[in-house]
Amino acid sequence: MNLATPVVDGRATAPTGADPLKAFLASYDVHTPASVLGETSAATGSDDLLSAAADLVLQAAAHLTTHDVDDRIDEPLDYGLDRGESECIWLANDLNADLFVTDEFNTTNYLFVSLALDDRNTLFTTPHILCTLATSNVLSPDYVAAALTYYVETKHWDNQYITQLRKQYLTD
Repeated sequence: MNLATPVVDGRATAPTGADPLKAFLASYDVHTPASVLGETSAATGSDDLLSAAADLVLQAAAHLTTHDVDDRIDEPLDYGLDRGESECIWLANDLNADLFVTDEFNTTNYLFVSLALDDRNTLFTTPHILCTLATSNVLSPDYVAAALTYYVETKHWDNQYITQLRKQYLTD
């Protein structure tokens, strides 16, 4: 939903001129457990930004592949991760996914996700994916720079981490 947020945010601080969710879905073959879309659906129905972002994600759901994994795993991973996170990790491992994208980079859960993924999976954060889309010329570097600033200011993403990504991906 973080990729959808700037598209639905009408405030002046939101970057304009691109759709990071659409760019992501057009650039990658995205798979998710059906339960995650259920969690997204549960976030709709109010007038806040999260609800609007959830609505946009659900509108774009036809552009990703969903999997019913409820009957294939018994319990969430023994790392304190919730059911949705556990199912995403299980699915990534089952599909031999090249990438696993998470917003858990500001928490200890990021470390647990990295432990639970098979070694063949590459763990990416949402800001890292944005930078990758810029270096692949899918999104403009100026838009990604503005989006990163937006997320630092509105979502309190770790500024030190974002600064390092900017240096690595967005400077000549």
